[in-house]
Amino acid sequence: MVLFIITAAVPIRSASEILSLEDCIFLAKKNNLDIIQAKTSIERAETSIMDAYSAYYPDISISSNYSYGDGQTGRGNYSSGIEARYQLFKGGTRAGIRIARAKVDAVEESYSIAENNVVYDVKKAFFQILQQQEQASLIKNILGRRKQALAIIKLRYNVGRESFPAVKEAEANLFRAEYDQMRAEEGLSLSKVTLNLLVNRPKKQELTLMYEERDIELPPLEEIIEYAKSEKPEIRLQLFNKSVMEAQITQAKSNYLPSLSLSSSYGIRGNEFLEQESNWSVGVGISMPIFDGFSTKAKVTDAKLALKEQDTKIQSTEQQIEEEVERAWVDWKLARKNVEVVKKTLEAVQEMYQLTALQYEQGLTSYFFLQQKEDALTNAEYNYVSALYNLRMAIAATEKAGGRRI
Repeated sequence: MVLFIITAAVPIRSASEILSLEDCIFLAKKNNLDIIQAKTSIERAETSIMDAYSAYYPDISISSNYSYGDGQTGRGNYSSGIEARYQLFKGGTRAGIRIARAKVDAVEESYSIAENNVVYDVKKAFFQILQQQEQASLIKNILGRRKQALAIIKLRYNVGRESFPAVKEAEANLFRAEYDQMRAEEGLSLSKVTLNLLVNRPKKQELTLMYEERDIELPPLEEIIEYAKSEKPEIRLQLFNKSVMEAQITQAKSNYLPSLSLSSSYGIRGNEFLEQESNWSVGVGISMPIFDGFSTKAKVTDAKLALKEQDTKIQSTEQQIEEEVERAWVDWKLARKNVEVVKKTLEAVQEMYQLTALQYEQGLTSYFFLQQKEDALTNAEYNYVSALYNLRMAIAATEKAGGRRI
């Protein structure tokens, strides 16, 4: 059942691109500065993988030297050489690669978190503009209604059928509506600036929005929770952090293992540049740790405790996600029902105001009762606009809490 379908657009003052909510989200993902910064963090993290793999490649160096002394010969000494060293085995190399890869995965999840936050902020700014646009249209109607009421009151006052305080109160109500109109226009302008900055456009650039209300069925709560606890970036980030810590335990234990290396060198040395003697060497080296003052043991213990803390953090994150999803889901459920209630209330109050206004024109009721009904109608109209905004934001909050578009 479709409750309502509203197409709202900011009036076009000049030629400009019409943007839907999806357009704004696309622009934000492409141009938002926070997202661009998060992308750069991924690129930086990827360089650590290259650095970790460098342990599998040999180190090669070339050297050349000339020295001159004042000894008996008084002659210079020339030397040049090339040396290569290859690490045949060193504990922790594979663990280092696992750590680097897990950190990249973690940074990618951090990017997804940043993206989701920006998307939510875009929705909030977008829906605020719609709300303020709808309020501006509403205030325009209120102004027309109060101007008409003031004209009737003045006519009745001129023929002695209304009091002067009633005229003053009607004028005050009109001034109040004019102030509300000014405030709504300023609020609309600020919301446009916010949305422009989120999508990295000039803050004063013309902004024209288009939106069609969707009637979205409320999905089962457990379905959203199950997906969020396994796929939401916040929980995946913590799982990748756990992978890092598991690899760090392996890396710390590798200090107990020996390291094995292969080296080779070739060099020339002599007193004359063109009369140098050559020499070369090839060797295998092994290094076995015996005692390091319990440093390795302390590192292993610390890594295990960090992993234990991470397990607790994962459980805490799961609880937070479940609580956040349930709160957003309940807000959506209540907001959806509230739109129905407020809409019916608005319809009833509109009919009551029209009846009271007709009775006032016919002299069958007082301005006091007319003013009461007009206030009730104004409040009901504002409540309906607010109810629509709250429903839109409740859906957006549920999508953010659940980690996916519904």
